[in-house]
Amino acid sequence: MTVKSDIDERLFSRREAALLAGVPLKAVDKAIEERVLKARRSKAGISLDTDDVMTLALLGRAGFPLRAQAKRKIRRWLQESQPYASSNKPELPLSDVVMIRLDPATRAAFKGLSRYWEGRKRFIESTPEIRRGEPVISGTRVPVRAVAERVRGGETIDDLIEDYPKISRRAFEAALLYAQAHPRRGRPARPWRDA
Repeated sequence: MTVKSDIDERLFSRREAALLAGVPLKAVDKAIEERVLKARRSKAGISLDTDDVMTLALLGRAGFPLRAQAKRKIRRWLQESQPYASSNKPELPLSDVVMIRLDPATRAAFKGLSRYWEGRKRFIESTPEIRRGEPVISGTRVPVRAVAERVRGGETIDDLIEDYPKISRRAFEAALLYAQAHPRRGRPARPWRDA
């Protein structure tokens, strides 16, 4: 029997799912509570798979509230047929008057999801030996949160590439998204104590 790990499966945290689907974290929590999503619980927290994130993306674009039963039907449809990965124009009739149709934005969300997962797996690492386990760009000591701080401060990825020419654009993009999805926990630093 083969056991799949989080690395083998495309699993995302609740915050990553919210960021990638373009919905608030409350929407993710509500979908988990309604049992729309197939959340996996572990010591690391709750993980969601690609179909869960795509379900959230579709629900976020629906434009009106749906009953939990309809949301679960959408989740099953995505899981069974994976219409976002094919080239046809799939549709799911929810009733005689309501049809779910995948638009180009939803297909783009799937591609962005795959790109982020690959980038996270390839470019982000966290080990106790490097900066006490703080997430960094693989093969460097550049913290992902430092990348996000610099971009928040007005710098661009091109500025970062100029400072670190051996780090690729994709690595910086993955670091930026990772930092957004994994904000620092705890109380903020007190500047008067640093002086």
